[in-house]
Amino acid sequence: RDLLTDDGSIYVHCDWRLSGPLRLALDEVFGRDRFINEIIWFYPDSPGRPYDRFVPKHDTIIRYSKTEKYIFEADAIRVPILEASKERYKSARYLVNSQGKRFEYVGGEAAENGKIPETVWQLAVVKGNSEEKAGYPTQKPESLLERIVASSSREGDVVADFFCGSGTTAAVAERLGRKWIATDLGKFGIHTTRKRLIGVQRELKAAEKDFRAFE
Repeated sequence: RDLLTDDGSIYVHCDWRLSGPLRLALDEVFGRDRFINEIIWFYPDSPGRPYDRFVPKHDTIIRYSKTEKYIFEADAIRVPILEASKERYKSARYLVNSQGKRFEYVGGEAAENGKIPETVWQLAVVKGNSEEKAGYPTQKPESLLERIVASSSREGDVVADFFCGSGTTAAVAERLGRKWIATDLGKFGIHTTRKRLIGVQRELKAAEKDFRAFE
């Protein structure tokens, strides 16, 4: 909490085993009024078919801030609207929220530029044949971190991941022009991250883009 900037956000990722206790802990550390979003990362194509319960196919990402001045770059993360839905968005003038409140809405911009993602993100897990596969057991897809980093920071800001694992956060931050700090207790995580960041440097150099050295 002390390291977080006044306009920063913290994203905490977990599965169903710890989402409840972590939410209570974050309420205590940041205050319940600093809760911003509970994001559901839904991955329908991952393996696993239990027969004694509903099939678990999502993780939870909890977002908090330190103050009410947190960054949210909505235009950086817009997603396309399905062609079949564009006409409905263009013609919409009023919407009703979950509390029944009616408010004015102009849908043309959303239809043209895409919509801001909802709190359920359907993003595939990193599979064995993926180009970004780093061989780390808990690796997250770059698309997940791209949405987080692009929405909650600006170019030149510092992004920190203190459980960096496969190095996805640092790799994405480097590509998006952010500074980064990555730490991990496991030597395998540090080795994997270092190898991956060298690969990012080579990609940027091949594309004749700027890249930075790291220690």
